[in-house]
Amino acid sequence: MKQNVDMNNKVKNTIDSAESIQKVDVSPFFKANVMHKIRNTSEEIQDATWSWFTPKLQLATLVCVVVLNIIAFNSLQKSDYIESVNSFAESYGLSTTTESTILN
Repeated sequence: MKQNVDMNNKVKNTIDSAESIQKVDVSPFFKANVMHKIRNTSEEIQDATWSWFTPKLQLATLVCVVVLNIIAFNSLQKSDYIESVNSFAESYGLSTTTESTILN
């Protein structure tokens, strides 16, 4: 029974302490200051995200992509398209053979 009384006293003390909470006076510009800090922080994070992708790096990437496309286009024109398609079809068993079967 002593535990029950101790628990009731603890609950009563907790409720009494919650009732003693008073209203806090806040500056009228508190919300504006907080919102301003939040906006500045989000802008700094957004700027830092793409800061590594500088114009020099963009130009280098563009040059690499163009050079790779030119190399791929030239190698595509050098190879015989029909020959490539036939070898692909034969390797995957998609080509039609001209062999005669017993039924034909």
